[in-house]
This record gives sequence, C-alpha cells and structure tokens, in this order.
Amino acid sequence: MRKSKLLVRLLLAFASSMLPSIWAAASAKVFPAGDRLHLMADPELIGELSGAELRLGVPVEREVILRSDRPWEGRALYISSTYQHEGVHHMLYRGHNTASGGESARDYYLCLATSRDGISWEKPEIGVVKFAGGRPNNIVGFENGTPLTFCFTFYDPRPETPSDERVKAIFMRDGDRRAGGQGRGLRAQILGSADGRVWRELELGADLRSDWPNAFDGGSVFWSEAEQQFVGYFRWWDEAAPRHERTLHDWMIGRPGVRSVFRSTSRDLRSWSEPEPMGFGGTPREHIYESPTIPYFRNPSTYIVLANRFNPGRRALSLEEERALDISTFSGNANMPLYAFASDANDLVLMFAKPGSSEYHRPFMEAFMRPGSDRGNWSSRCNYPSLSGGVIPTGPAELSFYVTRHHLQPTNHIQRISLRTDGFVSVKAPYAGGEMLTNPLTYSGDHLLLNFATSGAGEIRVEIQDADGRSMAGFGLDDCDPLIGDRVAGIVTWRGRSAVGAFVGKPVRLRFAMTDADLYSLRFAR
Repeated sequence: MRKSKLLVRLLLAFASSMLPSIWAAASAKVFPAGDRLHLMADPELIGELSGAELRLGVPVEREVILRSDRPWEGRALYISSTYQHEGVHHMLYRGHNTASGGESARDYYLCLATSRDGISWEKPEIGVVKFAGGRPNNIVGFENGTPLTFCFTFYDPRPETPSDERVKAIFMRDGDRRAGGQGRGLRAQILGSADGRVWRELELGADLRSDWPNAFDGGSVFWSEAEQQFVGYFRWWDEAAPRHERTLHDWMIGRPGVRSVFRSTSRDLRSWSEPEPMGFGGTPREHIYESPTIPYFRNPSTYIVLANRFNPGRRALSLEEERALDISTFSGNANMPLYAFASDANDLVLMFAKPGSSEYHRPFMEAFMRPGSDRGNWSSRCNYPSLSGGVIPTGPAELSFYVTRHHLQPTNHIQRISLRTDGFVSVKAPYAGGEMLTNPLTYSGDHLLLNFATSGAGEIRVEIQDADGRSMAGFGLDDCDPLIGDRVAGIVTWRGRSAVGAFVGKPVRLRFAMTDADLYSLRFAR
C-alpha cells in the first residue's frame, strides 16, 4: 500500500513538473512564415532576445526634390499620394495660394510632379486649369478647367480597373474640405483619372460615415492585396482618450482628448464598413495628426505607418527665430491663434499594422525622424509624409519616402528621406554578442535569406531547431558558415549547404547568434 501511494506521488510530481512545458508546447502559436519577407519589427516572429535589442532605423536626409516656387503652390505643400504608373513615379501634392490671404477651398490646388528614379523630379505642364489667366502650369483638374482641391487620392492597381480610372480620388462634393468635421459623414464623389492629370466623375458615391468629431479631417486610402478590398485610415478626435497633460493649445481651443485614427474598408468604394477606432497597443496616447499607412512593397501583408506626431503648444523657436523664418498665419481661423504655427513641434513616429487588424503595433515611443537642426522644420505642421503610397525603392539597397518642410514659410519644400532597404527596425547585437530566438514557425522556401550588416569583426550564425529547441542535425551553430558583411539578401549556408527544404511544413525555431551586427529582415525563398 505504501509503495503504491509513493508511486502515485512520484507520478503526480513528475506530471506536475512536466505540465508547464506541455502547456507551453500546446499553446505555442506557430507563425506561418511561408516564403514572405518578414521585418524584425514583427512581434509574432521574435520569441526571445538575449544580449540583443530592437533598434530603430536611421533615416537620412537627402536632397530637396520640389520647392514651392510657383504662385499656386504658396507656402503650404502637402503630399496627397505617390504612385508608379507605366514605369514613372507620380506625386500628387496640394499647393495653397497663401498670397490670397484666406483659407477658402478655392485657394487650394492639386498639382503633379513626376520622376523616373524617385530622386530627380519635375513639374510637367498639364495645361488644364487656368491660373492668373494662363494654362502653363502643373495643376490637375477636370476637363472643364475646374481644379481639384481637397480629396483623398490613391492608385487602383486591380487588373480589371479601366485604364482611364487607374488613379482615383474621394472628393468632397460640396467643396467643404471638412465635410465630416461635424460628424456628418463624408459626402463624397469618386473621381477617376488615367494618370492623375485630367479627372472625371465616376458613377460612384462613397457613403463613408462617422458620428465622431472631426472625422475624415485627414487620412489615407489604398487597395490592399492582402485583404482584397480598399482600406482607409482616417483621422478623428477622440475626446475620451486620456491626456498626459493639458497643453496651452487645449486651453485655447477648449477641447479635451487627442487626434486619433479609425479604420474603414470597402470592396467597391461605394459601401464602407462601420468605422473601427485603432488601438495603439497600450502605449501612452498622443496626438496623431496624420497616419499614412502603406502596404510595404516587399511584403504587402505588412503595413508601414509613418505617423505624424503632433505636440500641441510645444515651442522650440524663439520670437526672434519665428520672425526670421517669416511664418504665415491664418487669421481667419478662430480655432487657430496667431502663435500656433510657430509651435506644436511635429515629428514622425513609426508604427505597423496587420491586414484586418484594428490595432497598431508601436514598438518605440521615440521619434523615427526628428525635425533636425534646421530651425525651419520646427514650425507647426512640418514633416508630413505622403498620405497614400510614398515608400519606394530608389536603389539596390535603398528605399525613400518624402516629407514636407518649412510649413508656411517662403522656403516651403518637399525633401527626400532615404533608409536602408527593410531598415525600419533591426535586431542589434553588441560586440560582446547577443542572441535572438524566433517563435515556432513554418515556411515554404528552399533557402534562407537575411538582410544584415556586420562590422569587420562581427558576424551572424543561424541554427535551425525543432519546436522543442533541439538543434537539427547538420544545422547547428557550429555547422553554420558565419555571415560577414553587408547584404540585403545574404544566403545562409551550413558547411556550404543552403538547402533547407527537408523541414518545409514542420514547426521549427531559428536561433541567431550575433556579434556587432544588425539583422533587418529574413525570408525563406523558393
């Protein structure tokens, strides 16, 4: 009897010690990596970090691509969309005839710039809209010469799209640039164009609706290959959102809360889903003035979000610097006091989203791109990226995006910003070394490609493990040929062998041992 009880106790103790690992194995979610590229920002991919850390990428300021040097452009450039059409990059940007002294919709003009390489841009003469009695300008509009003013523009890549409707716009019918500003919904007409120059009304009306304040006062729209529908991320004012402090700007306009984002989708551009407020992963709430959300061209199932963070009332400029910059103001807007456009320090923050999700992933609270040492970029509403599209390859190992600078100043312009391909976030290991272990994953490729960079003394080695953490024979760290250098698509080999097809469809883990190195992305390629 005693022996039986002792045996039972031993069995129960053994079972209890094993249960946590059994439950962990049973509950571990297997990540379907497939043969897609995966950025290191993906929280579903990374399981554990030891001695290594996630590090924000470093954007690099490049040349000025467009200067506001035409009277219809004024001092308030905004980038509506960028897209590639028939091998040429197009940029639709909004100018503002600030010399008119008003903020009427008739003072705004949608303009076009084009580029073969995304680096050198020109302003083509379209000859559709009259300005000051003449037509030699780059203003886009309707065939009757009416210019486009406020609208959300985007490219429609679907094969069935008629050639003269390839570029589309959601246009406020009544000319009210904030048709949804009082929660009335967006009274809109869908417009179409072959390339963005000449537009016409389509037999489509958008029924975008929201009862929330300041809905549709900004946003981005795109066709999602991953979701097979149009997706829009629009701005609204979340009055219930907590605030870390009450700013001078809040007191002046008498409104609590923060600018935020909601999501709505449509398969036909006519009927749109009920708006869903976007979550921010439990991070502190801040004003997100615009949230350009872009399917990444190297993996359309990853949405990159270059969001403009608005910091009301934060002033970095002295009165003397403000006067020297000659910053204009809109005296006709009662909600915009005269001080406003010399404050509100704007920067860019980086977020990510998954198709179909109403939650943003925000791995860093720090700025992705600071205004920098140029004082002109510290006025309000600077540093805005393209609302639709806007992240494009401009070299074998380089991508670029574009931001507006010197808002409401005579030197208003658009600047190119470059980044290493996939370089939004890296897993960085110091000289002392560090490791990353992925979550269990399955893949469908034949070899493993890494986007990485090391120092001359650094390296990366990879081990393939089974789901329980045991090294696969012949694919351990000691078998891996060290990866040294700087490559966007470096092939991992084990004693000269790269083929990993034997493990296709089986849950595995990848263990990375790194020294003085950055890992930006990985992909199992066919």
